[in-house]
Amino acid sequence: MLAELQRVLSSMVVTTDIIPNYLIRQVCGVDVSYHMKQAFCSAVNMNRNSFEIVETRESRSAIEFPYISGFFMLREASPIFTTLKKLESSFDVLIVNGHGVLHPRRMGLASFIGLLMDKPTIGIAKRLVCGVEGVDNYVSIDQNICGKKITSEGHNYVYVSVGHKISLETSINLVIELFREEGRFPEPLMSADLMSKKSRSLYLSGQKKKSL
Repeated sequence: MLAELQRVLSSMVVTTDIIPNYLIRQVCGVDVSYHMKQAFCSAVNMNRNSFEIVETRESRSAIEFPYISGFFMLREASPIFTTLKKLESSFDVLIVNGHGVLHPRRMGLASFIGLLMDKPTIGIAKRLVCGVEGVDNYVSIDQNICGKKITSEGHNYVYVSVGHKISLETSINLVIELFREEGRFPEPLMSADLMSKKSRSLYLSGQKKKSL
C-alpha cells in the first residue's frame, strides 16, 4: 500500500525549474541524527553567494517509525517538518539528506518533502539504492537519467537527484557551487549535519551528567 502511494505521488513531482537559477539566493539544508529512540534535526538557511548563515533551527523528537529501506520518508519527514516550521526566514531551495527521484519508485525523501511543502528540493545521498552509473557519472533507472554522482575537490562524492520543482541540471550546478573543498556535503547540508550531531552530543552529555 505504501509502495503504491509512492508511485502515485511520484507522478506529481515536477522536474523543471520554477525558479531560474540566477534568482536562487537562499538555500536551506536539513538533516537528522539519531540516538536510540530520539531524532535530532537541524536546519541551516544560508546565503548562496556569501555562505553567510541566515538562520538555524533545531528540534528533538521521538522516532515514530523504524528504518525501512525504500521508505525513509516515514522516519525522517516528521522531524524535518517540525524543524522547518520553526524557520522565520524564507529559502528558495531545500537540500535534503536523502534521495529524490533516484529511488525505486521515484519517490525518495527529498521528493516527498518537496511535494508536501510545495518547494524546490534537491536530494543528496551517500550511496545508491538503485540505478546504474553510466557515461559522465549520470545514473539511470530503466534507461531514464534520474541523478548524477558528483565528486568534490576533497574527493568526497554524493549522488544528486531532483526532489521537486527543480531540474537535474540546476540541481547539479547548485550542489557543485555549494561544495567546499573538504566538505562531505554541499555547505548548507554540511552545516545542518554537523549541527544535528552536536545537538545529539550535547543531549547525551546532559543525560550522562544526570545519571551521575
